[in-house]
Amino acid sequence: MMKNDIERLLEGKKAVIFDVDGTLIDSMGVWEEVDRIYLTRHGKPMSEDLQRKLAGLSILQAADYFRNVIGIDDPPEKMLAEWNELAFEQYRHEIQMKPGAAKWLSLIEGKELPMAVATSNTRKLAMTALHAQDIEHYFRVIMTGEDVVKGKPDPFVYQEAARRLGVNPKNCLVFEDIPEGIQAGLSAGMTVCAVQDDFSDYQIEEKKKLAHYYINSFEDIFNNKVEVLA
Repeated sequence: MMKNDIERLLEGKKAVIFDVDGTLIDSMGVWEEVDRIYLTRHGKPMSEDLQRKLAGLSILQAADYFRNVIGIDDPPEKMLAEWNELAFEQYRHEIQMKPGAAKWLSLIEGKELPMAVATSNTRKLAMTALHAQDIEHYFRVIMTGEDVVKGKPDPFVYQEAARRLGVNPKNCLVFEDIPEGIQAGLSAGMTVCAVQDDFSDYQIEEKKKLAHYYINSFEDIFNNKVEVLA
């Protein structure tokens, strides 16, 4: 009998790890606006490719970029506080989950598979997003950009999430929306499912070349529309 997509994705898996922004929640557009306001406050222009250059960086690496490349002479702690302040209300009240994501989390919980978050965002905003969507209880481990020195595509955030879950990386399934995150999961030795996001649609072919699977939304999993890539 042919496997359905739920069975195919979870076969041999002992844990599932999720990126947050652009994967579980539709939030990537927030950061373009946050950066625009922040740079305007500091009298700096915003380059068209800024979001691409920041993609995957840990929040501390992003602070280094703003200091050393853009030339804003604030300590990282002050930058993080200002970014949190600019994004907080949108994360709390405006941002929505990706279609089918809540249903998928509930299904995984029902199968008693432990779950983790591995995000480049700040802990405050990650927890705000998870709390606002009432999904923080699903995750046994929450790794943020404040827990790592090197952001994605470095595999550490995924390796450490697996270690804290007590699961071999080869038995982990990752959901990611950008190439840097996909590369991080692959370098950690995990199976990776790429997720559609408007912010990274220009990278769709690169995402499909890297990942094992591709979904336009989590609803694809329930409708047997997962694209098998590798």
